[in-house]
Amino acid sequence: PDDVPPAISLLMVECWAGDPARRPPFAEIDRRLQALDYEGARAPNHAEKAKRRREADTQRILSNVFPPHIAKALSQGRRVEPEHHDLVTIFFSDIVGFTDIVSTLSPKKTSDMLDRLYSAFDGLCRKLHVFKVETVGDAYMAVTNLVEEQAADHTGRIAEFAMAASAAAEATLIDLDDPSVGTVRLRIGFHSGPVVANVIGSMNQRFCLFGDTVNTASRMETTSAPGRIHCSMRAATLLAQQSPGIPLLARGSIVVKGKGEMETFWVNEGGSSAFLLSPPPGVPHHSA
Repeated sequence: PDDVPPAISLLMVECWAGDPARRPPFAEIDRRLQALDYEGARAPNHAEKAKRRREADTQRILSNVFPPHIAKALSQGRRVEPEHHDLVTIFFSDIVGFTDIVSTLSPKKTSDMLDRLYSAFDGLCRKLHVFKVETVGDAYMAVTNLVEEQAADHTGRIAEFAMAASAAAEATLIDLDDPSVGTVRLRIGFHSGPVVANVIGSMNQRFCLFGDTVNTASRMETTSAPGRIHCSMRAATLLAQQSPGIPLLARGSIVVKGKGEMETFWVNEGGSSAFLLSPPPGVPHHSA
C-alpha cells in the first residue's frame, strides 16, 4: 500500500524474494525492525494525519471552555488581551437547599446530580446560543451578546434560557435511587450591562468576566426566591423591548447588598411588560 513506510516496504519485498537464500533471516528482520523508532516506522502522511487529529482535539477542548477566537489564540500560543463589551446579559443560578442536599447525599451522588443537571443546561446553551462561562459548586453562570452578536435579543435569550433551565431542574431527580427525595429547584437572577472579558492565569486558565454587571447579576440571583426568576430594572426594560410576550411582575424596591435600593422584577409572572417600553438612558431601542 502507498501509506507503508519505505523502510518497512523494502523489508517486505526482501522477505518475499523468490530465492529463499536472498530472504533476510529472522535475526536480521528483528534487528532492522528494532532499529526503527515509532515515528520513523509510520508513513509520513499518517503521521501528519495524527498530528492534525491531535490539533483538532486540542482545539475542540479549548472551544468548550473559551470563545472560539480566544481558543484559537491560545492554541497558537498568542497572548489574549482584555476585551470590553458595552452590553451583555448575565445569568446566575444556584440550587435551593444545596447545603442540605450535600449533607444527605454521598459525594458521588452529588456529583452525579450536578452532572445530569448541568449537562441539560449545556444542551440549552447550545440550542439557544447562550455562552456558558463557568460552574462553581452549584452555581451556573452564562452570558449572551458576548461571543456572538446578539444586540437585538440577548436579554430575551437569557430569559428563555432561565425559564428552560428552571423547567429542566424541576425534571431532574436529586437522587436517582430514591425519587421520593424530589427534584432540583433553582434560584435564578440576571442583569444587563457592560463587562470586560479576559483569560486569567497561566495554568488551568479560566475565562472570566469583570465589572459591576457581574456583581449585580449575582445579587439578582442571591435575592431571588426558590423557583423564581429575578432581574434588575435595566434587564427588565431590555426584556420588554426584545420579548414583550414574556410577562414581568414588579417586585418593588429592595435593598441589595453593595448596591442599596433597587427596583427589580419577577420574570414570567404577572402581566404585560408594556409599561417598561421606554428604554433607560444609554440603552438603544430594538424593535421586537
